[in-house]
Amino acid sequence: MEEKVAERVITKYLKKGNMARCLRDILPSSGLSKKQREEIAEIVHDVIRWKRLYDQIIKTRGLTPSAQTYVKLALDRSQSTASLYPFEYRYSCSSYVATILKDHEGWAEYLNEIPPTTLCVNLNKSTIDEVVAMLEQENLPIKRSLLPTTLLTTSISKYSKVIEQCFAHVQDESSQLVAFLASALGESIFDFCAGNGGKSLALASMTKNQKKIDAYEMNASKRSILKRRCSEYDANIAVTDRPSEKAYDLVLVDAPCTGLGAARRNPEVKYIQDASDFPQMQVSILTQAVKNVKQSGYLFYAVCTITPEETTQVIQTFIKKNGFTIFPFEDGPYNKYLLKTPYGSFCRLPQGDLFFLSLLKNEH
Repeated sequence: MEEKVAERVITKYLKKGNMARCLRDILPSSGLSKKQREEIAEIVHDVIRWKRLYDQIIKTRGLTPSAQTYVKLALDRSQSTASLYPFEYRYSCSSYVATILKDHEGWAEYLNEIPPTTLCVNLNKSTIDEVVAMLEQENLPIKRSLLPTTLLTTSISKYSKVIEQCFAHVQDESSQLVAFLASALGESIFDFCAGNGGKSLALASMTKNQKKIDAYEMNASKRSILKRRCSEYDANIAVTDRPSEKAYDLVLVDAPCTGLGAARRNPEVKYIQDASDFPQMQVSILTQAVKNVKQSGYLFYAVCTITPEETTQVIQTFIKKNGFTIFPFEDGPYNKYLLKTPYGSFCRLPQGDLFFLSLLKNEH
């Protein structure tokens, strides 16, 4: 049954693309259990993760490029032969992404791993010990990680009572690290591109609502979700309906990006052909955020990607036009997971997405 449903998802993906949407369109109405749906999602992720390699295998072996063929290749673990193929097939990525990863083969291997499901514990409603105990009562696997809010588990935990009761939310550990670093950089913090509020909620949890946190998201639908989540999570966050005119100790810009650093969870991003118009958008957002930074305050740029255009080149472009300087993160227990460059750092936690972080100080 799982194999046939996975074939339906892949059939739709081959026609329309967008793996997440294809899964959402088919799995909820499949009549299968949560465990079965998670198993199907794993098969689909495997097909997309290795699709470039599978395309080459299909071509080499003269197979029919059907959904059934892709699912069979995944179930047969045909990626075990990847080392026999050139780089872009071996790591199943576009030629553009291959040019980025060839100097970072460790990243290439990492982006093809299957990630754990990572939880961020809500310290305003519970404690990490209480959440661990609840998950153990549900017989769900759990492991503590590096940050004081982070727990590693499996995807079925998304249906746990700790999620239903807002004692934790699903959030990658590198995203939590961004919030953790930001929480130490001032008493007033503005989350400028808050989205659905993952980092805002993490900030409120890590500071136990003891700091002034404002958040803005230009998308009205996401902003509405953010407001609801703040209430549900007992997070003392002021969500603004328009860009703030206040000045803050720290402005966090978690900008929209290609998401290449999150390819373990969204493998189809490995097939992008370029950085699109994201770099121009990112520079524009940083330029807008400048007015909210206090004198001697900080602008914190974070993106879950590793393309040069969206990382070092964005910062180079921005600082040429503004009076900000690169500021190093203070020494701490997590600095060993930051690969430093002249324009920022690449985050490489053992189980987190690949993020680029750049801390800029307003020297005006």
